[in-house]
Amino acid sequence: MKYRYKGMTRNRETVSGEIEGTTVEEVKSRLVSMQIRPLNVERSDSAFNFKLNLNFSAGAIIDLKGLIIFTRQLSSLINSGVTIVLSLQILSEQEKRPEFKKVLQSIKEDIESGLGFAEALQKHPRAFSEFFIRVVEAGEISGSLDKSLVRIGQQLDKLNNIRRKVFGAMMYPGITFVIACGVVSFLLTKVVPEIVSMYQGRALPGITLFVVNISNWLRANFMTLFGIIALAVFGLRSAYKVPAVRAQIDPKLLKAPVFGMLILRSGIAVFTRTLSTLVTCGVSLITAFEICEKVTANFAIKECIRDAKAAVTEGQTISQGLGKRGIFPPMVLHMVNIGEMTGKLDDLLMKLSDIYDEEVDDAVNIMTTLLNPILLVGVGGIIMAILLAIYLPLFGMSDSV
Repeated sequence: MKYRYKGMTRNRETVSGEIEGTTVEEVKSRLVSMQIRPLNVERSDSAFNFKLNLNFSAGAIIDLKGLIIFTRQLSSLINSGVTIVLSLQILSEQEKRPEFKKVLQSIKEDIESGLGFAEALQKHPRAFSEFFIRVVEAGEISGSLDKSLVRIGQQLDKLNNIRRKVFGAMMYPGITFVIACGVVSFLLTKVVPEIVSMYQGRALPGITLFVVNISNWLRANFMTLFGIIALAVFGLRSAYKVPAVRAQIDPKLLKAPVFGMLILRSGIAVFTRTLSTLVTCGVSLITAFEICEKVTANFAIKECIRDAKAAVTEGQTISQGLGKRGIFPPMVLHMVNIGEMTGKLDDLLMKLSDIYDEEVDDAVNIMTTLLNPILLVGVGGIIMAILLAIYLPLFGMSDSV
């Protein structure tokens, strides 16, 4: 079976062609053995003709927090004068995760056989991202590997903080909504039928009849409704993974009330800090943009990064490329432009990332401040309507007595 591939050599040259293989993993391994870093792989036959972007974070064998701890420990050992081989030996001996332990031992053996640290890391894309590998490579070339590892640890820590804040902000309304649905379902399927059975033979108010009809329908179709919801969630998640769908949805997400502000600010914070770290370590702008594109989640922001890379390739400024789609705020474009003109792009990008880290905090606070009363009023209103429908006939019975 033939696969088309696109990759990059050790000399930063982009290559492409066709190669025989049975699976994508086999093709990827063969390309690595040929000292080609695979970027895209696709089946040559038309029946299976779609690009597979090798996202190295997929199926990771170590989580972000574990990678942060490993990076800090390795940096401390190297900074203390311990050799890279001995450092990896020490860390592999204390490692509790079997898969990652094997990775560390494999890297140590590769270095002992003559490979560079970055080259050895490149064989384990499920453990180390391209960002990690490129910064390590720059540190090896400049002789400042310990400082490069410190920068990696700081970047990963900041990324972890942003993800935690965004996840926390998204979790609150999600959990509240699920609990509200559970309470309402319980009232409609268990409480309403029991109490309404007391009113048999009596004329019921309109709101009570409406709630009773909903209760009867829900009890009769509960499993069907649950299945539809489960399929809808699965279908939406699957559809969102398709690039063409994301290209349509992600720009709209950035304009969504409340949530859009959080998504945009967190995306800018991740992009500017990653780019600043890569530029500081001496990674070329084109490679830096390619890495930033991979660590950015929102498809619309990815497109802006592609525009910036294309602008630099054509001799234009980064700010011209970033501002092409009108997504990045003017302040970001102005500061990037000033950084390009003054030669202090890495410093200004780091300042921008600090600013937008604070903006993410503000966005989270604003979102929770706005959603709290909205959710309370909405959920309280629904429960109040159900209770009113239940007890309104009881009030009528008391009046009759």
